[in-house]
Amino acid sequence: MKNLLNNRSINKVNLISIVFGSVLLSLFIIIAIYNSYSQYKNDIKFLEQEYVKSQKKFIEQETKRVLRYIKYKHKKYKNKPQKELQSEIVDAIEQMRNKGDGTGYVFIYRFDGVNIADPILKKNAGKNLINFKDPNGKKVIYELIKVSKKQNGGYVNYVWNKPTTNTLAPKISYAISYKPWGWMIGSGVYLDNIKDVIKEKKEKYYKKVSQYLLQIIILVVILFIIGSFIYRYLMSVIQNDIKLIRKASRDLEHVNTRNISFKEFKQVAYHINVMNDNLKDLNKNLEQKVIVRTKELEASKQYAINIVEQQDKFVKDAIHEINTPLSIIIANIDLFKLKISNNKYLSKIEAGSKIIHNIYNDLEYMVKKDRIKYKKQDIDLSLFLKQRVEFFNEIALGNNLDFVLNIEDNINILINSTLLQRICDNTLSNAIKYSFTNKKININLYTKEQNIIFEIINCGKTIKNISKLFDRFYRENNTRGGFGIGLNIIKEICDKNNIKMEVLSDNDLTIFRYYIAI
Repeated sequence: MKNLLNNRSINKVNLISIVFGSVLLSLFIIIAIYNSYSQYKNDIKFLEQEYVKSQKKFIEQETKRVLRYIKYKHKKYKNKPQKELQSEIVDAIEQMRNKGDGTGYVFIYRFDGVNIADPILKKNAGKNLINFKDPNGKKVIYELIKVSKKQNGGYVNYVWNKPTTNTLAPKISYAISYKPWGWMIGSGVYLDNIKDVIKEKKEKYYKKVSQYLLQIIILVVILFIIGSFIYRYLMSVIQNDIKLIRKASRDLEHVNTRNISFKEFKQVAYHINVMNDNLKDLNKNLEQKVIVRTKELEASKQYAINIVEQQDKFVKDAIHEINTPLSIIIANIDLFKLKISNNKYLSKIEAGSKIIHNIYNDLEYMVKKDRIKYKKQDIDLSLFLKQRVEFFNEIALGNNLDFVLNIEDNINILINSTLLQRICDNTLSNAIKYSFTNKKININLYTKEQNIIFEIINCGKTIKNISKLFDRFYRENNTRGGFGIGLNIIKEICDKNNIKMEVLSDNDLTIFRYYIAI
C-alpha cells in the first residue's frame, strides 16, 4: 500500500479504492455471516440446555413419585413382612415404564450395589454391580448410590445401552435414597434425541443464511454499479483539476481558477499562483543568497566545533588538575592517622576527600570510556566488595550510619575492576547519601540458583520516580548534591556486561539489587 502511494498516481488511487471497497464489502459479509452463526450457536446451546433441563425435571419427578409410593406402602403396611412388601413394591414399579421407547422406567439398587429392580435388564436382578463401569470408565452404580445419599438426591451423566436401538447412547439419571431400607431409587433418560432436533435447526439455519447471502449479494452488486458510475465521474473531474495544477507548477504559469471544479483545488491553485510569483523573484538572486548562507553555516559549524573542543579540553585538564592535590590530601590523611587515631575532625576530612575522590572517578570514567577498552578480569567479588565497604566506612560513620555485611566468601566474577568499582562505589555512595541517620545499611552477596546476587538495602525516603532514576543528570532530591551521573554510569555498565538491575522502594526502604549470571 505504501509503495502504491509513493507514486501519487490517480490510477493507483483508483486501484487502492477498489481494493479497499472490496475488503470492506467482504468484511461486511463476513461479519453478517458470523453474527448469524453466533446466533445459531447460541440457539443450539439454549435448545440443548432447555432439553436437558426438561428431561432432568421429568426423571426427578418420576423418581420422587416412586419414592412417595414406597413411603406410602411402607407406612400403610408396616406390620406386613418386609420382604413380602418389598417384593410387591418391586413388581408394581417394574410395570411403571414406557414400553414403546424403552424409557421412563425406575431401577432400584441396595447401597451395597446389589440390583433389586430393573424392568429392562431383569437378568441383573440380585447381582452386585457396584464396580460396573461404562465405556468412559465411570462407575455408574457407585456414583448413583453416592449421589442418592444427598439430602435431595442428584444427577449422574454416563453412557448406557439404549434398548430400542441396541447402541450406546448418552444418558442422565436422577437418584435418591430411601434410607429405612437402604435403597437407591433412580430413573433415567437418553439424550441422543436432541440430535434430531439440532439437525432440523441446522437445516433451517443454512436455508436462512443462503437467503440472507443472496439478498446481500444483490444489494452489494446494485450499490457497486451505482458507486462505480459516481466514482468514475468524480475521478475524471479530479484528474482534470490536477492536470491544470500540475501544468501550472511545472511551467511556473498562473492557473485560471474558473477552470477548477473543486473548492479545495481552487485554494491549492491560488497558493501555487502566489508561489510561482515568489519563485520568479527568488530565481533572480537565489545563487547569491545560497553562497552567503553557506558561508554563515560553515562559520557557525566551525564555531560549534571549537566550543565543544574547548569544553572537552577544559574537563580533561580540570580532572587532571584535581587528581594531584586529591592524591596528596588522601596520602597525608593516611600519614596523620598513623600518628593521631580516632580524631573526629580528621575523620570528617577523610570522608569528604573520599566523596570527592568518588566524583573524580565518575568524571574520569565519563571522559575515558569511549577511548579505552576495559578488559575483563577474574575478580574475587567477595574480597573486592569488602575493600570498597572499608573505603566508604569513614563516610558512613560521619553520617551516623553502620554497615551490616552478609557476604559469602570466594565468589568470583569476570569483569573489569574499574567498571566493577563504579558499580559498587556509586551504589554505596547513594545508599549513604539518601539514608536516614542512625540507621544500618545492609550489604548482601550470595548465590541463588544460576545467579550471583549483590544487593544494598538502606532506610530512606521512598523513591518516587524509579523509571527516571538512571537518566543522566536526573536527581530525586536536589538538596542532596551530586551531578546525577553516578546511576547513569551504573546502568550503562550493567547493560554492556549483561548484569540485570532491580530497584525496589517502598515504606522508606530501598533495595538496589544486581543479578550476575554464573
